[in-house]
Amino acid sequence: MYSHCTNMAAALRSVAFRRLGEQLLKTSNCGRIRVNHQLRWQSSAFPATQAKESEPRIQPHKSRKPKTGILMLNMGGPETLDDVHGFLLRLFLDKDLMTLPAQSKLAPFIAKRRTPKIQEQYSKIGGGSPIKKWTATQGEGMVKLLDELSPTTAPHKYYIGFRYVNPLTEDAIEEMEEDGIERAIAFTQYPQYSCSTTGSSLNAIYRYYSKKGEKPKMKWSIIDRWPTHPLLIQCFADHIQKELLMFPAEKRGDVVILFSAHSLPMSVVNRGDPYPQEVGATVQRVMEKLGNSNPYRLVWQSKVGPMAWLGPQTDETIKGLCERGKKNILLVPIAFTSDHIETLYELDIEYAQVLAHECGVENIRRAESLNGNPLFSKALADLVNSHIKSNQVCSKQLTLRCPLCVNPVCGEAKSFFSSQEL
Repeated sequence: MYSHCTNMAAALRSVAFRRLGEQLLKTSNCGRIRVNHQLRWQSSAFPATQAKESEPRIQPHKSRKPKTGILMLNMGGPETLDDVHGFLLRLFLDKDLMTLPAQSKLAPFIAKRRTPKIQEQYSKIGGGSPIKKWTATQGEGMVKLLDELSPTTAPHKYYIGFRYVNPLTEDAIEEMEEDGIERAIAFTQYPQYSCSTTGSSLNAIYRYYSKKGEKPKMKWSIIDRWPTHPLLIQCFADHIQKELLMFPAEKRGDVVILFSAHSLPMSVVNRGDPYPQEVGATVQRVMEKLGNSNPYRLVWQSKVGPMAWLGPQTDETIKGLCERGKKNILLVPIAFTSDHIETLYELDIEYAQVLAHECGVENIRRAESLNGNPLFSKALADLVNSHIKSNQVCSKQLTLRCPLCVNPVCGEAKSFFSSQEL
């Protein structure tokens, strides 16, 4: 899911400028550090993966110029500690994600102050985010299959378009146009739609062309959500079953599965954002695939600040379960398709190591993210192939703005995409 901060305007307007910044700095999940310096596994938890195992693989050269370009949209993450400041600055300046008073001044102030603590978090997961590496791996598998599934639209080439770190969405669009792409598919890598994630990325594409004052050379269409795709559900179910087998046999049936997704402020939810119900749909299908083998709950992580957010929170749920004698827990990142700081640091270290030890958890594990699973690349290829065959620009859902939407750019972007002709 999208990163750590979203609309805080209501909370921030009530106090003075500097105090606003300091309050945000103290409460923002972008820099929450609750891990002591002597972390030890007291439970059989899923180990934190090193983020930079290898450099992202380069897309193989093709003798023919690509015909169809698939733009893989995501938030992105800093690859090195030196990238952290730029990442945070772009994040806090994104008005689609949050609206701050005097944002052009407050955002640089927050980013500068948060950088050291965020760098500390990334240093604990290997020095950077692995999201670019995993996106490249997934993209390579996807286009290889697509060339076989849809030869009339081949060659296919994937492009990575991040919101807050290189390769930026705008740079990827330029590369696509330079490559002479005929058909461009904006493919969100967030299975469940939110205005704060997929919506922000689509707004970035619209703004790119709006600022240029030119119509696209490419024919655009969008895969804007896919929360219940059968192969996505199968991937999650496979990873859960694999991890359940790691629990003691006599405890296995009593393991509580906690599906953890990034939370949203209730102010966003109450505007009509579809994210909560789409995450719930994914969870329901996964549990059906598992035959409802275990008790489970959908919980929410990464709450920011004093405002009301979707709950219950993942950490509070772990505490509550332990108090009620449920001490065998499996964490499942249900809104993330590859590892990043919310899985490697927040789930693996902050919750599964430190908090679990404090609460007296017996066994806590974390289901592996989809990462390099070949079946997941097959899911991506199937989604694109089906989308091409449908000859639809976008889903019906995308054409509907949130009933209480307050961002006019969202409406402009929806009109821009829905008016595309294939």
